[in-house]
Amino acid sequence: MDGDTSARLDLPYLAAGQLQKHVTLNEALTRLDALVQCTAVSRTTTAQPVSPADGALYILPAGATGPVWGAQGAGVLMRAEAGGWTRVAAPDGLRIWVKDEDQLVVRDGGGWIPLGERIGALQQLTRLGLGTGADAANPFAAKVNTALWTARGAGEGGDGDLRMTLNKEAPTDVLSLLFQSGWGGRAELGLIGDEDLTLKVSADGGSWRAAMVVDRTSGAVAFPAGAGRVETTVFTANGTWTVPSWARRIEAVAVGGGGGGGAGACGASGVTRFGGGGGGAGGASAAIWNVSDLAASLSIAIGAGGASGVGGTAAAGAVGGPGGNSTVTSGGVVILTGRGGAGGQGGTAAAGAGGAGGLGITPSNEGGASATTTTAAAGAALTRPDGSGGGGAGGGLDTSNTARAGGAGGAGGSTTVSRSGGSGGANASGGNGSAAAAPGLSWSGGGGGGGGGSTATGHSGGAGGTGGAGGGGGGAGVTASGSGGTGGAGLIRVTAIG
Repeated sequence: MDGDTSARLDLPYLAAGQLQKHVTLNEALTRLDALVQCTAVSRTTTAQPVSPADGALYILPAGATGPVWGAQGAGVLMRAEAGGWTRVAAPDGLRIWVKDEDQLVVRDGGGWIPLGERIGALQQLTRLGLGTGADAANPFAAKVNTALWTARGAGEGGDGDLRMTLNKEAPTDVLSLLFQSGWGGRAELGLIGDEDLTLKVSADGGSWRAAMVVDRTSGAVAFPAGAGRVETTVFTANGTWTVPSWARRIEAVAVGGGGGGGAGACGASGVTRFGGGGGGAGGASAAIWNVSDLAASLSIAIGAGGASGVGGTAAAGAVGGPGGNSTVTSGGVVILTGRGGAGGQGGTAAAGAGGAGGLGITPSNEGGASATTTTAAAGAALTRPDGSGGGGAGGGLDTSNTARAGGAGGAGGSTTVSRSGGSGGANASGGNGSAAAAPGLSWSGGGGGGGGGSTATGHSGGAGGTGGAGGGGGGAGVTASGSGGTGGAGLIRVTAIG
C-alpha cells in the first residue's frame, strides 16, 4: 500500500488541501460499511446476480461467471452498490458471517476457511452445547446421530493409542455410563457406589437389578441373575433340529423304543403254561458336542415301541418285537444312538423270560419273567434307576389250572421324576404304564403291567409309557393266550447351551 491508503483495509486518506474531501471520506466509509461486522450472502453462488441489494457482499467461488465476476479470481470479496460491483480488499484474519451456511469463515492466505478450524484452544469453558443447549445440570450437551473418537497416529505426532479416563472423587460416589430409552434408564455400567465394575438393568427406570459384577481384587465375575442361555427341545417324532446361532455347546439324550411284551402260552390242564415275558426298556445314551463340530442341522429319528406278541391258540406264545433305535445324525453320520429294548419271550411250558433292557451308558431296565407258582415278576426299575421301567410279565397257569396274576410294570425314573408302572392284572388285563410327563426333566416312562392268567382266554399286557418303557407280557390261557402290550416309543432331548 502507498501513503494514500491505510495498510490493512486499504481505506483512502484525506490529503491536505484536498478538494471534494467528501468523496474520499465517503469511499472510506463505504469500505468500512462492507468490512465492519462483515456478512456475506454466499460463497457458493457462481452466477453474478442481476439485481443485487445495495451493500450485498459475495465471496466468489471458483468458476464464477458474469461481466464483472468472470474477470475475478476465486476467494475475492465483491460488494454491490448502485448497480455496480466493487472489489473489497480482504486482509488475512478478516471474519465474515456467511448467511446461507450459517457459519463464520476467516480469510487465510487468499482463501476462506471455517473459523472452527483456526481455533486451537478453548480453555475454562463453563458450558458447551453441540446441536442443542447446555445448562447448569448438563454443562456439556450434544444432540447428534453419530460420534467418532479416533486415535492420533504416529505419523500425526501421536502414538496410535486412545484411552479415555473417567475419575470419581470417592469410592462411594458413582462413575457410570447410563443408557436411556425415552429418557428412562434401562442400563447402567460403571463403578456404581463402590469400586467394582457393575452392570445394572431396569425395565422401567425405577427398579434396578445387577446383571453382572466384576470383583476389582480378584477379577471374578458374578452374574446375580444368572448367565448364559439354555433351551431344551424334546422330540417324540422324527424331525430336523437347527443348531441355534447363539449356541456354543449341545447336549443330547437319545432313548430307544421299549420292547413289546411276549404272548402267553396256551393249552389244556396237565402241563404248566407260562405267561409272556415283559419287554425291556429302551436304552439311553447321552453326548455333549461343541457346535463347531456339528452340521448346521441335526436329523432326529425316534425309535418306535416294539410290537406286542400276538396271543392265540398256539402252545407257545409269540415273542414281543424289539424297540427301534433312536438316533441323532449330523452331516450324514450317526453321532448318538439310543438302543431299543428287547421284546419279551413268548410263554411256553417251560419259561416266559423277560426281554433285556436296551444298551446305553448302562443297560436299561429289563422285563419281568413269568411264573406259574406265584405272581409273575414285575418289570425292573433299579437296574437303571433314572431310566424307563421294564414291562411286567404275564401270569401263568400250573398243571391244575391255578391262574397267577401278572407282574406290575417297573416304575420309570425311580431316582428322578418317578412315573408309575402299570398294575399287574389279577384275572384281568395289565395296566398301561405312565408316559414321561416332564421330558425336559426326566425322559422316563412306566412299564406296562402283565396280564393275568386265565382258565379261558389269557389277559393282555399293558402298553409301556412313552420314553421307551417295556410292554407287559400277556397271560397264559386254556382256550387262547393273551397278547403282550406294545413298548413305549423312544424320545430324544436336545439342549442348546450358549
